[in-house]
Parts: sequence; C-alpha cells; structure tokens
Amino acid sequence: MKKYGIALGLLLGGGYALYPDTYPIYPKSDHYSLEEQRFFNAVPDKEMDKIELLDALWQMVVHKEKFAPPAPLPTEQPDFSAFLANSELAKFVWFGHSSLLTRVNGQTIFIDPVFAQSVSPVSLMGERFQAPPASLSQLPPIDWIVLSHNHYDHLDRDVIEYYKPHKTGFIVPLGVGVLLQKWGIEPERIQELDWWQSTQVGELNITSVPAWHNTGRSGLDRNKTLWAGYVFQTSSEKIYYSGDSAFGDGVHFREIGERFGSFDVAFVENGQYNTTWIDNHMLPEQTAEAVSLVRAKRFVPVHWAAYALSIHPWSEPVERSIPLVEQAGISVMTPKIGQVFDQNTQTDKWWRDVK
Repeated sequence: MKKYGIALGLLLGGGYALYPDTYPIYPKSDHYSLEEQRFFNAVPDKEMDKIELLDALWQMVVHKEKFAPPAPLPTEQPDFSAFLANSELAKFVWFGHSSLLTRVNGQTIFIDPVFAQSVSPVSLMGERFQAPPASLSQLPPIDWIVLSHNHYDHLDRDVIEYYKPHKTGFIVPLGVGVLLQKWGIEPERIQELDWWQSTQVGELNITSVPAWHNTGRSGLDRNKTLWAGYVFQTSSEKIYYSGDSAFGDGVHFREIGERFGSFDVAFVENGQYNTTWIDNHMLPEQTAEAVSLVRAKRFVPVHWAAYALSIHPWSEPVERSIPLVEQAGISVMTPKIGQVFDQNTQTDKWWRDVK
C-alpha cells in the first residue's frame, strides 16, 4: 500500500493554500448551489474508485515514459506574418494540449495558454513532452486571453503574470477573476461570463457555453469557480471550443448544437481520459459522439500531445476517435503543433511517423 500513500500525497499534498480565497456568492441556478456556494453538474459525479485512481497516479509518476511519445513530435515555427495577415477566415496555431492561438475578425486571442513545464501542483508528474513552438516573448500582441477553467493544465499563473504589464483583456468563467486579481490583473481588464452569456469584441461575439467538469487548484476551492466552453461567432464563421468536458448525459452538447445550428470548426477535448474519472473527461468514442451532437463540420482534437495526464498511450485518443468522426461524415483536421491553419488547411496523420 506504500505506493498508494505516495500517490495520494501527490494528489492531495501539492499546492494547497493555507487560507481560502473569498469568492462571490451567485444567484441560485441549475448549476450553482446557493446553499453550498459551489457550482455543480446536472447529475452528481460518480464516486471514483480510490484504489484505481491512486494506481493510475502511481503509474504516471513511476512509469511516465510509457505514456509519452518515443521521439520528439514534429512541430513548426509559427509564421506570425501569415497568421496576422488579413483574412475572412479565422486562423489558428495549436500549441499542444488545449492551448490555441487564434486570429479572428482582427482580434488576436489566446485560449487556455499554458507554457508550464509541469501542469501538476508537484513536478513529479504532468511534465511537458517538449518546449512550446514559440515563447511568450515571440508572440504577437495578444488582445484577449480566454480561459475555460482554473485547472493547472488550462490556467498557467506564469502566463497571467507575464501579461500583467500588457493591455491584454481576459474573458473567464464566473469566479476565475478572483485568481486573476490576486495575481495582479486589474478588475477592469476582466470579463466574467456565466453559461450562455455573451460579450462582443469588435465584430466578434464570444459566448460561454456549458461543459461537464469541475474546478479547483487546492483542497479549499473545489467548484468555487465555473467551467465552460466557448463559441466564437463572426458574420460568416462559427467556431466551438469545448474546454474540458465529460460527456455526461450529452444534453449540453446537443443543446449547443441546437442553439447555434452548426460549427465550421469544433475544437473538442480528446485525451487524458480514464473510466475511473469518466465524469471529468470523455472517452474517444464519446468525443466522436459529442462532435456529431454539436453539429460540427470539421473536428480538431485537442487536450493531447503535450502532457500525459492519464495512462493511455499518447496517440491513442486520435486513433480511436478519428475513424468514428469520419464515419459520421465530418472532416477531421490534425495540424502540427505550431502550424498556422484555417478551416480549409489540409493536414495529415503526422503522429504515425513518431517512432
């Protein structure tokens, strides 16, 4: 049982604050409990099997090489002149995992930018496979940072602090502004959104949409802040970013598809799953179903190829999901890390050459 004790220490011992932060109290809703002052999913999460959980954590610490690529992944140095060039279509640069830089309607937006070497409260696990394709100092000016939730693999404190002296604005779910202000971001630079709330950035409409997940960076703040996906809508294009989301009952994906009609491009989580934490992340088969439910025309898998946060082979997520998505008649795009692309870019199965 010794290994389980060590794994439990990694899970519970890292990153705890001595005193809890103070969060606003929100109106009661179908995802916020006024009594508990916490957000929740439509159906209570199943209790995780602690032995299975601890065994998975142990494997990620002791056998981490089993879940990482055997060789460096092919990447491209982002061509920022091409990225910033005027275009009617949104352009993207994937930085691995769920970090996505986009240029849309004259706005440069960085979604869930994470550059950390480790996305665990302790550095023994969650280590990055390789350096990002560009450093923060090499990026063009960022107009907005959009955050889906406060987990370490989506909210990187060092990135937030890097942008303190900049003019960058922040669009975040309810409660996340508490952390940003604690780290030095002025409140007037932060917009907090509840599900289905929108904000207008120039001619771009950004809407926060439901996801099935949880939040917390310590043992004192579980579900004190909201989690979300986003829809980016111009006069000619609709883009969906799922954030982190379990499949749950699938209702939230169906409703997103019904409300918005269809999406030109859908960036949907596809990786770091395990049946033990089925209420946190989707299995690849569920990802494929979610892509269909939101009525995507094109699917880009994210939440993979940068960190090993589960015990599946690093490329298994796309090998399992892509055939199912294609069978549904939906196009699949798998850009290389660092590649500038739009909805018409042709991509290949580059991960199969990593040996």
